[in-house]
Amino acid sequence: MLLDVNDNKLTQEYDDFIARSDFGNFYQSRQWSEIKNNWKRHYFYLKDQGEIKAAMSVLSVSDSLAGKEFFYAPRGPVCDLHDLETVTTLIDEVKAYAGSNNGFLLRIDPEVEHDDELVGRYAQAGLNFLKNPAMSSQPLMSLILKINGRSADEILADFDKNTRYEVRSSYRRNVEPFVGSRDDLETFYKFMVEMSESKSIGHRPLDYFQRVYDTYSDTSRLHFASYEGELIAGAMLIGFNKTLTYLYGADPIHVRQNQSAQIQFENIKYAVAEGYESYDLGGIFTTDINDGLFRFKRKFADHEIVHWIGNLDIVLDQEAYNKYYTHHMDRFDWSKVDVSREEAEQS
Repeated sequence: MLLDVNDNKLTQEYDDFIARSDFGNFYQSRQWSEIKNNWKRHYFYLKDQGEIKAAMSVLSVSDSLAGKEFFYAPRGPVCDLHDLETVTTLIDEVKAYAGSNNGFLLRIDPEVEHDDELVGRYAQAGLNFLKNPAMSSQPLMSLILKINGRSADEILADFDKNTRYEVRSSYRRNVEPFVGSRDDLETFYKFMVEMSESKSIGHRPLDYFQRVYDTYSDTSRLHFASYEGELIAGAMLIGFNKTLTYLYGADPIHVRQNQSAQIQFENIKYAVAEGYESYDLGGIFTTDINDGLFRFKRKFADHEIVHWIGNLDIVLDQEAYNKYYTHHMDRFDWSKVDVSREEAEQS
């Protein structure tokens, strides 16, 4: 059923369900859809005995190439993916809605680890999970630290020798942690711009980071490293449900005092102190040790790689989808991932 956002009681029930469900995540929260303010928002739910038992927050945007609407449920649905009957009922509702609203594609990428048996069950139901990096809206792998009841010091002790040295040496070198406020977003943004320019990658505008901070005002967090009285690197975090997520990091590397290692440890200390069960360092695109992003993040996640189940691309208009598919496959940089185009097309 489509959520009536004018029904305040039902909307609060929906929000509470996402926030408390074992399967909830911030991408599926209504707050995230408000940040994506150039997308339309649609919220669906199923009830059982008067209570919400499943939900899916869906975004849609016009795709100029396809000439129709792209519908996307980031890290949805919020329910047990093993409950195939519930999931397919929810998908059928969203699929019908998207089809009647000029949709050419409904994409769903659950926050569920890969499971061969589960993939097989969905295939039997006519739903095939894809693991094509060019056709995925989210990374297919992540690095997530499981707290498992450990203290921050116990987690540090479990790091490898070099990582422990990086963290401890940053404090000895007088790098100091600093918790920022909204006023420090401009400094964080400056770091993002400098880092992006040095690596020739894109970045979000300042007002985007302001929306993130404001929308998750109760659980957003800015961590900085300070050296000789000057902020030198930062991180933006979001806490939601049972997970603290490292959403963005920025280190222009004006100085080299292991400040980013300290920030990661401060993030972990905060996750432990606030009672989160996991610290999500975000996605990775390759497990090549020569890749700097992977090499850095793995040190703080017990070297444990999470392989996601992939995404369901439910095609509503094959001709429009073919245009979309060809465009994304052709423009994707295959040198940055672990699979070739040929392998991806066969997956």
